[in-house]
Amino acid sequence: MSDGGLLGKAIEIQTSDSDSQTLEAELNNENNISKLPTLGNLSILNIGILLGLVGLILSWLLASPNIQSNYSFLSIIPIIILGGSFFYVWNALDKKFVQVLGVSYLLLAASPFIASSVSSSSITIAESELSDDSKDIMLKIRGSGGFFSSDITTADVTVNFDGNEVYSVTKDFSIDREDGFGKYGELSLTISDFYVSNPIDDKDYEINVATEESSDSFTLESSHLMRTITDVDSETIGYMGTGSDCDSDTSDCVIGIILTSWIGLESMTSRPGGMPYADYTVSATLKEGSETAIQYPIITVTNGLASWDDSNDVYGSGSSYVGEYGSELKLDGSESAPEFDRLFFPIDDFLSSGDFGCYTFEVEVSQDAPWGASNQNSITHYQYEQTGDHNPAQEQYYSESWSVTSSC
Repeated sequence: MSDGGLLGKAIEIQTSDSDSQTLEAELNNENNISKLPTLGNLSILNIGILLGLVGLILSWLLASPNIQSNYSFLSIIPIIILGGSFFYVWNALDKKFVQVLGVSYLLLAASPFIASSVSSSSITIAESELSDDSKDIMLKIRGSGGFFSSDITTADVTVNFDGNEVYSVTKDFSIDREDGFGKYGELSLTISDFYVSNPIDDKDYEINVATEESSDSFTLESSHLMRTITDVDSETIGYMGTGSDCDSDTSDCVIGIILTSWIGLESMTSRPGGMPYADYTVSATLKEGSETAIQYPIITVTNGLASWDDSNDVYGSGSSYVGEYGSELKLDGSESAPEFDRLFFPIDDFLSSGDFGCYTFEVEVSQDAPWGASNQNSITHYQYEQTGDHNPAQEQYYSESWSVTSSC
């Protein structure tokens, strides 16, 4: 056989193998296509086109700023549907034109969101803070406006507590400020307008702000809205003296009383928790039997500052801060007790006789609406007594004590 004959034979064999591979690939592709789910008598291409239309329509519907603000996770649905459409069409076209198809589908998926960003505006509640007097909540709301969107002039505000609507109002609002992060506007809400009770036990205050084209929700900081006093504790301590502080027949004596109260949020294991933004009034009275021994001036607490009439330093300094670092409210007197870093009330200055016996200390807290519907109080009892014998020859002297007792 000539060289030409051998070469020709080789070419025929190679061509035959190539045709076989092509035919096998086509058969495999047809088999893969035949395995795709179908819908009635619709062809693979028609199913792909139908899925594309459904995905495109959903994309336009879900591109609304209102939906994106609250249900942005739904955007995954049209993406999945368009992905399925791409797969059907790609297979129907014999897996050709993948670049063109890919770009086309990306444009289809993105077009509603691009159009929405150009034609409409959206808002996002970025943060909330208290006003200086703690009476108002200030909302910082960021806005992203489209080129053809209308200016925002009003906002509908709704406040929900524990899932129930408690307040709604329409307020003037505009995106009229700018900082390093972009444009924003501010809304102010008076807390007393929507306050119900303390946000505890998973009960939160949620604010929703809606404009014509967008809305957003925001959960307010719980610590800013702890306003209702739920627990009061009180205590008195006898300030002891020795030697010349006492009468000659007494070795150690009670020369005065230190008064303390704790006012705030109920705690099962410790003193009440501090409430720096609560407003309330406090009355405190120490009684000897039925007689008043100490009547502390009425204390007014506003935004963490307690103030009262000190009667020229008879009742402490006349002011103190309470709530931020704890719930303790010191009810100071006129004389220094350096060991306690406090001021005590001398027994000699009591309005009553100051005799031995049972004393009752009561602290009562009241709040105006809407902060509190009922008063909170604490009542404790103390026994002031003298014990021991007086026999100087045997160096025996009386001893005084001030101790807690269950009742008087």
